[in-house]
Amino acid sequence: MFDYGDPKLTTLAFELHDIVRPSGVVFYRARHEGGQTLLEVLANTSTPVNQPLERLLMPDKTIGHLVVEMEQEIVIDDTLTHPLVRDSGAVHSMGIMAYLGVPCRLNGEVIGGISAVHQHRRSWSQSDIDAARWAARSYELIAQERLERQMKKDWPERDDPETSGPETSGPETSGTEE
Repeated sequence: MFDYGDPKLTTLAFELHDIVRPSGVVFYRARHEGGQTLLEVLANTSTPVNQPLERLLMPDKTIGHLVVEMEQEIVIDDTLTHPLVRDSGAVHSMGIMAYLGVPCRLNGEVIGGISAVHQHRRSWSQSDIDAARWAARSYELIAQERLERQMKKDWPERDDPETSGPETSGPETSGTEE
């Protein structure tokens, strides 16, 4: 459904970056392997944490895995004092000092999310949070559109009697036109 550097997600990442002005933005897909939540980077704005960003992020280097596992937004103005993350590698080795993350869902299930990170403490405004929610909803709409397109591709053509099965006349009507 998505490959690294997906053009639509990359555009969204840069749009969110222009609105919120964090150190960086990352769009990711969640992968569950070996009892861990790994984050596969799909799009990002340059180097969000001033070091090369791996394509597959381990939980000890992220806060986004918590967004996926908890299935909720996480907004942290100061990671050094926040009990959820203050001892994590995301703070100490990656240098994330402020974090804003929003999960992305497909058919009700969290499939990934977006993270806006900052290398200094900052207060995320309500407009920052709203912009991140907008970007997450946009990611969801793109995922839904692609899933529907894939399903249509895999679905037999209605006009092909070889693959469409018994013909149906559609919903019952009362015989009157409206």
